[in-house]
Amino acid sequence: MASIKLTVNYLYQLQGNEKKPAHAVARVYVGDTLSATEEITGMTEEAVSKYLHHSLPEGQTVRVEWDSAISAAEVHMCPCCHAEE
Repeated sequence: MASIKLTVNYLYQLQGNEKKPAHAVARVYVGDTLSATEEITGMTEEAVSKYLHHSLPEGQTVRVEWDSAISAAEVHMCPCCHAEE
């Protein structure tokens, strides 16, 4: 049985200057086949690993796709001090 080492290097959500727990979903593929779906919730600033096992042929490309709470918004900055207005 083949194994995959899934490592989360850090997980948290910034709210202002404060770090809060976050939620993410990882889909792990071996070749083009979805091998595992892992839900990760919490907060870590250090790498955390988990071993996943599969019965697909070894030597295929392993890749991961992440869904997480990511947002983007336009902000207006003061031209002199660069603070958010």
